[in-house]
Amino acid sequence: MKRRTFLASLIGLGTIAATTSAQATIKGHHLKHVVYEIDEKDLDREKAVLRNVRNNLNASGPKNMHLEVVIHGGGIHLLERARTDQDLQATIDTLKLDGVLFRVCHNTLVSNKLDYKKDLYDVHAKDIVPSGVAYLVDRQLQGWAYMHP
Repeated sequence: MKRRTFLASLIGLGTIAATTSAQATIKGHHLKHVVYEIDEKDLDREKAVLRNVRNNLNASGPKNMHLEVVIHGGGIHLLERARTDQDLQATIDTLKLDGVLFRVCHNTLVSNKLDYKKDLYDVHAKDIVPSGVAYLVDRQLQGWAYMHP
């Protein structure tokens, strides 16, 4: 509950910051920065987040977006399920081809006794962040728009 309240207050700050700094000018055009969170074990919700990411890319164009999906807590289910679900694999692969980065919480791996190499779909050492929540906070403080659909 405290985490949600803290994150909710950061959303307000992030919204203000997003209007000014979530867009960085790169070679004459704006690059939008958005971080999505998946933290609940609910396949329908997990798929909905991936659809939102796709819709975001489609609306703005992959070359105008810098999107990351941060997976922690129960959301790790998505990458566990994707190991055997070819539709999820295709969705994740397509998003990655369009430049979406998937970040995985190290704390979640440890608490669930998961080996990213054998238990999760297409996760590499460079994808792992020490703490998913801390990573989300850092991105928001850097001016990234935060989405928790």
